[in-house]
Amino acid sequence: MNNQQPKFLKLVLPFFTLFNIINVLFIIFSENWDSIHINHNVVLFGNVLFFALALLSLWLHLLAAKSSNPNILVRSVMGSTLIKMLLTAIVVLIYTKVMKESKSNRGVLAGMVVYLFYMLLEVKIALRLNTK
Repeated sequence: MNNQQPKFLKLVLPFFTLFNIINVLFIIFSENWDSIHINHNVVLFGNVLFFALALLSLWLHLLAAKSSNPNILVRSVMGSTLIKMLLTAIVVLIYTKVMKESKSNRGVLAGMVVYLFYMLLEVKIALRLNTK
């Protein structure tokens, strides 16, 4: 158990770093983002959502990495990606229904860019787990 906890923390560190960088950029420059019609609160909410989903998928990947069958890890990556895409679509649909005319389309698009950063980081870490 002691060996796995530092391994998990070491794998979480890139996600935590990305989470903090995005938060700092969108909090410090919030007026600039709002002036170009990107609601910084939408992006910050998306960042929290994607960080939580990244931790969940990392946990699933670590469980799958214990198996000697490499197909399980591939299914874990594909399954967690599907879950993240579906939850993202649901959250965006709820946001557009609730906000109606005052929604921030550019904020949603900026959130999708944040999603891509988390996805790239997740795939990189999953590939590293697969080689081990």
